[in-house]
Amino acid sequence: MSISSPGIGSGLDVNSIVTSLMAIEQKPLTAVTQQKTDYQTQISAYGTLNSSLSTFQTAVSALSSASKFNAQTVTSSNATVFTATANGTASLGDSAIKVNQLAKSQKLTFAGTANVADTLGTGTLTISFGTYNPPTAIAPITPNSFTPNAAKTDVSITIDSSNNTLSGVRDAINASNSSVSASIVNDGTINHLVITSKDTGEVNTLKITTTDSDGNNTDNAGLSQLAYDPTVTSGSGKNMSEMQAAKNALLNIDGIDVVKASNTITDAIGGLTLNLLTTSADSVNLSVASNKDVVKASVAAFVDAYNKLDTSLRSLTKYDPTGKSSGPLLGDATTRSIITKIKSVMTNAVNPNGAFSSLTQIGVSFQATGQLALDSTKLDTAIASNFTDIANLFTISAKATDPQISYSGNTSKTKAGTYAINVSSLSPLAGTINGVAATAINGSLVGATGDVSEGLTVRVNGGTTGSRGTVNFSIGYAAQLNSVITSLQNSTGILAARTDGINSSISRLDKQADAITLRLTAIEARYRAQFTKLDSLMSSMSTTSSFLTQQVASYNANK
Repeated sequence: MSISSPGIGSGLDVNSIVTSLMAIEQKPLTAVTQQKTDYQTQISAYGTLNSSLSTFQTAVSALSSASKFNAQTVTSSNATVFTATANGTASLGDSAIKVNQLAKSQKLTFAGTANVADTLGTGTLTISFGTYNPPTAIAPITPNSFTPNAAKTDVSITIDSSNNTLSGVRDAINASNSSVSASIVNDGTINHLVITSKDTGEVNTLKITTTDSDGNNTDNAGLSQLAYDPTVTSGSGKNMSEMQAAKNALLNIDGIDVVKASNTITDAIGGLTLNLLTTSADSVNLSVASNKDVVKASVAAFVDAYNKLDTSLRSLTKYDPTGKSSGPLLGDATTRSIITKIKSVMTNAVNPNGAFSSLTQIGVSFQATGQLALDSTKLDTAIASNFTDIANLFTISAKATDPQISYSGNTSKTKAGTYAINVSSLSPLAGTINGVAATAINGSLVGATGDVSEGLTVRVNGGTTGSRGTVNFSIGYAAQLNSVITSLQNSTGILAARTDGINSSISRLDKQADAITLRLTAIEARYRAQFTKLDSLMSSMSTTSSFLTQQVASYNANK
């Protein structure tokens, strides 16, 4: 008779025995599971490291632009007349500006209809933009004319039975999404169509011609009621009325009369944008000064960004003698390499393009803790003495010794250094950079592929042939760090290589764990089969023993 539950027949605790044996057998699986957990902790730690690097890169990337340091404050003595902004390249000082006239858009109006649903006619409206030139009364006498604006194309609008009402024409003009808009104004009796040039200035004067379905393109009937040719007479193709003429902005800057088509002027004073608001009877002072507070804030932001990265790295690599709270990347070679690369940038001098070549010169230095500290007094002194040179410590910059040679660009392959410029021909342009033949493109020489000057672009603005001095090309701290972090984080960088390697190890451990689990299942089944069989055998022997004991007892009793 079989025993259905192990141990019932013999008293043998099969479950406990198998459990104890399996605990020993499972040690390899436990070791694999722990190793996988350790790898997953490292993956998470690398995620934290990557995030910290990204945060740091965001900060230094913003500081790698010269405009972040060449900050300027622009002040208008009367902000109701005009305001202004600077891009960091404006000349410092004052200007006297008088606004005599604001730029305005032309507005045309059609006499109107009693109802917006009244029909006008069908055909095509063609709206052109240009400058109206009135006739001259003195020699040389010239007739009036209209000069098209070459920067704008004509707008053609079809008016048919679906949109030939006053409101339909308005909607059709607005649907063209062009440089003209339309509206309807009700004066209490009549609805007037108003057509407005969206852009100010005389160069944006409107000319509207029609192809009228009634066969007459200039009369005051049908669609030609909307014709407006400023060079003809009223009622003969000049059928709309001018509510407001197109006007240029007229201003005087330091005694020089300036005419512009817009009230937002970007090309009157280098590096400045003027926003004209109203006219002025007298000149208004415009002052441009260096914004030293912005520069101080930028340097402080750099220090703060580095210290946050340093705190994160220290947390990930810290050592605890008890081992209970050591960092997950303690002793990790990849993390050590990253720290070394970043500190190497921070501690090496940059190729100077001014008074400074190291951070310590402007008051930024490492402390015993490994963090950066900012000496505000030293920074203030540096700003006061060499304000424009501070940007060169952080950004990409270049300086030519020849005033007719100017830096205009570089690539990621251009190395910092001082490069000799030699011009062998001005027409066509030819020459060398760093002693290697350069490529001539649109008046510039470009450093040769494979040379340390590769991608360095300098413009030749005239002069003579022969040696033209040197260009000192410098890559500042923020620009260098931005480049280093990009290389660390790209798909072929050491972070990607390390995390890919760990993920491969985790996949290998998963396969190993699956194989061990299958083997353990087979081992447990074998153990249970063996001890169940032993249990049955022991139960059978116990039964036989009891029977023999009873027989012996019975024999002895009947003896």
